[in-house]
Amino acid sequence: MDFKLEQIGEVMVAQVCEETLATNNVQDFKSMMSDLFKPDAKIVLDMSCLKFVDSAGIGALLSCVKNTSLSKGALRLCNVTTQVRNLFELVRVHRFLQVFNTLDEAVRSFDQ
Repeated sequence: MDFKLEQIGEVMVAQVCEETLATNNVQDFKSMMSDLFKPDAKIVLDMSCLKFVDSAGIGALLSCVKNTSLSKGALRLCNVTTQVRNLFELVRVHRFLQVFNTLDEAVRSFDQ
C-alpha cells in the first residue's frame, strides 16, 4: 500500500495512493494507519485516488475512526470520489465518517 504523508501544522495528512481499498490490501492499510494513532492525533485521510472500496475497506475505515477516537484523536476524510461517496451513503456509513470536499476544509475543521 502506497501512502504519502505530509504534516500541515498539527495535522498529519495521509494520501492513499491506490485505486482500491479492498480485501487484498486492507491489512496493509490498517498497518500503515496504525502508525498514525498517537495521543491527540489529528489525521486527514486524502482519498482522491480511491475509486473502489469494498466491505473490508469500509470496515478498515471504521476501525481507523474507532482507534483514532480511543487515542483521543480525530480522523477526517477528504477528496472522496463520487463512486466511493455514493457507496458510503448506500450503506449509511457516512454517518460515522467526517467527510470534507477538500483537503483545506478538512484541515481547517480541526480549528473549529
